[in-house]
Amino acid sequence: MDRRKKEERKAWLTLTLIIVLVVAAALFLTKDFREYLRDYEAFQAYKSYVMAQEGDLTSTPVTDAVVSSSESTPQTETDRTPESVTEPSEESEPPKTDTEPQHYEVLAGSQTLCDVSGNVIWQADTISPETAELLRAYVQERNLVYIWQNSYEKTLKINELDKKILETAGCTFPNVKINFVGDSVTEGVGGNQDAEGRQISYVNYVQEMLQFGEVCNNGRAGATIAGYNNNDELAIGAHEDELFVKDSDITVFYAGLNDFLTNVEVKNFGVLDNGTTGGYCGQLQKIVNSLNTKYPNTLFFFVTAYQTPNTSQTKEYTNFEGIPTLNDYMNPLRTLAQQNGYPIIDLYSIGLMDMHDAATAENLLADSIHPNDAGYRILGEHIAAEILLYCLGIVG
Repeated sequence: MDRRKKEERKAWLTLTLIIVLVVAAALFLTKDFREYLRDYEAFQAYKSYVMAQEGDLTSTPVTDAVVSSSESTPQTETDRTPESVTEPSEESEPPKTDTEPQHYEVLAGSQTLCDVSGNVIWQADTISPETAELLRAYVQERNLVYIWQNSYEKTLKINELDKKILETAGCTFPNVKINFVGDSVTEGVGGNQDAEGRQISYVNYVQEMLQFGEVCNNGRAGATIAGYNNNDELAIGAHEDELFVKDSDITVFYAGLNDFLTNVEVKNFGVLDNGTTGGYCGQLQKIVNSLNTKYPNTLFFFVTAYQTPNTSQTKEYTNFEGIPTLNDYMNPLRTLAQQNGYPIIDLYSIGLMDMHDAATAENLLADSIHPNDAGYRILGEHIAAEILLYCLGIVG
């Protein structure tokens, strides 16, 4: 009898062990668990990279204008293992498909985009908590680069981190319509042309990174915010209804450089908050303060111009003491965007593509003011990264 009981106990123990192993195997093979492992290992690899960079913010300059993440990130032996971190095997991480996205809780502080009927067309629910932490780490590192002295190497380093942010997030906006309003930089003067003969600008590279459902490029060469010499042909304020698309979900506004560069005998800089619509400040204020009412369902981004050595020849200004700089022209844009709660993509302040630097101008300009294709790509990837980070609720 004792022998029989021992055999039965042994059988039960064996069965229990088998059940435990089956459950453990099932847990290991679940998609959520594999996703966790991938993100955790990537984060550990990133921490190893950051530790290796500590104390050397001015790392070895990158020489190519467009650099891939795999080429630009230093790798140690620890970074290379396990192999699944950089190139997951088919068994451990089957490729995701567009029809089966991995969903998580919506990130706190993120933007939920809705159409005019109130239907959700995009929300931040495809980013795991571990991936969000990795993105925050990249943003923190990029913030440290912003304080470097302006240089070509600085611009390339920012671009390197922008691409890591975009690649790590892997987000797209297939149901979202985006509109771009601006001047020749938005239109694409100086860039390449596509097969239909259209200019390729930063707009194309924003689209390449984020894959919006519909894109409108309303950039016009020579566009200004105010009209000059009694000519409103190129004034954005005089053509607002044509340029700002009513059903756009996102609009990027990138203008003001031509107002600074326009050469007239006397230029009215204008004044904010005095009730008038005269000059640059008055027209800018008229445009920005009307957006909430005219386009209540649109998320607006305001972009400041990158720094340039080009100057206006105008020597006499009204409503301004002295000769305003490009940054003086950007300040009212910053002020109005902040007052209305719009995010700002401040190229000027972070020193991205500062064309005072000879190497930056040589490698990223097609002429004295417009980017070449490499410059447009860097510009587009930064604007794309900023749009994405804001929508995810991950800000520096």
